[in-house]
Amino acid sequence: MIRKLSNADFKTLMDFVRKEKEWNIFIIGDILSFGFDSPVVEVWGEFDVISGNLKAVLLRYRRDLIFYSDSGSWDIDSFCNIILTTKCKVLSGKKDVVVPFLKALNVLNKREQLFMKLDSSVAKNKFELSQEEFEKVKVINKDNLEENLDKLELIVYLYQSIEEFLNPSTFEQLRQDVLMGRSRIYYIEEDGMVVSSARTSAEIADMAMVLSVCTMHEYRSRGYATMCMKRLCSDLIKEGKSLCLFCDNPKAANIYRKIGFQQIGTWVTLGL
Repeated sequence: MIRKLSNADFKTLMDFVRKEKEWNIFIIGDILSFGFDSPVVEVWGEFDVISGNLKAVLLRYRRDLIFYSDSGSWDIDSFCNIILTTKCKVLSGKKDVVVPFLKALNVLNKREQLFMKLDSSVAKNKFELSQEEFEKVKVINKDNLEENLDKLELIVYLYQSIEEFLNPSTFEQLRQDVLMGRSRIYYIEEDGMVVSSARTSAEIADMAMVLSVCTMHEYRSRGYATMCMKRLCSDLIKEGKSLCLFCDNPKAANIYRKIGFQQIGTWVTLGL
């Protein structure tokens, strides 16, 4: 049985998705930030008819969908019908639960990315920066957002210049995420431009996703992205948060591994 979830299902849903919390960081973060009654979030769940246990979840955040299940079977036809009614353009999630939709939906493209998690046993000195490097990396968070809106505009321009970013965040999306404490942005500025950046997303009490790690072409091979990542990781580890990220760039993956990230699986995104 599939039905739309509500506030009454909060504990059931959280218990279900937190069994693999890294894979479900967006589902957890979106529910904690927006709840079940927001126009930007909808959640559907399939319950086992015998046990009554939740066994699959589909979440819509704006125009994107995320699917998760810990079961080997679910009502894929009914979920496909829901997906089509949302008119969303993206479906993503853990590879083994998203791939079955390839044959059930009209998929325009498929993207696979490494899903990596920061090893909690990594020595803290891996994130050390010199004083000069530390001061070079600036941070935008909810406490200083209003005084840095001009920098936020430069960061959006940076994202738009990175050809690998297929759907970069808009100024308003970034502003809202930072304001809500869901995101903070680490960046390096040179020649009046933001030339490198890394940011968090879906931040909650115990974990965060790392997104939008990038450097302008003209400023690459200077270690800027690594500097942003090291300061980000250092700050969040001190707060007791675990970190994960997506990656499909072999060169970037090597940088992440040197910092202490390890692959734990594959994330798949389907274009609809």
